[in-house]
Amino acid sequence: MDRADQIVIFTLNEQRYGVPLGVVERVVPMVEITRLPSGPEFIQGVINVQGEIMPVLNLRRRFNLIERPVELSDQLIIIRCAARSFALMTDGACQVRCCAEQLRTDSEKIIPDLPYLSAVARLPDGLILLQDPEALLSCAEAESIDELIASGLP
Repeated sequence: MDRADQIVIFTLNEQRYGVPLGVVERVVPMVEITRLPSGPEFIQGVINVQGEIMPVLNLRRRFNLIERPVELSDQLIIIRCAARSFALMTDGACQVRCCAEQLRTDSEKIIPDLPYLSAVARLPDGLILLQDPEALLSCAEAESIDELIASGLP
């Protein structure tokens, strides 16, 4: 099984999403999140991951989904992209699955210009919306968050 074909599947409001395994550092239980004053709406706050302060993206807000209170069973997926690291709030990270290229349909072929979706995977147990981790946090948003972190946290 080629690592490039593996995805981490997670859920939000019972819908399944996926990110490439190659960008996932680890999945951890929900921890206390420190809120940032006047941060972007989709940023839940920041966490300390082994001495590194990183933003936590609230995907419900990012994707315009119905909000619900954070639960102890929720999980964070720690993402390490080329440009930066961040955590994704999820209801749960279910599993790592193989998803060969031939099982994926590029999002541009379905609906052009979807901002965060890279493809839709057709697995035997249903469809998975594959996210582009690099697109979830733009460079300008990342710079804004870095400035807030630098100015507002001890």
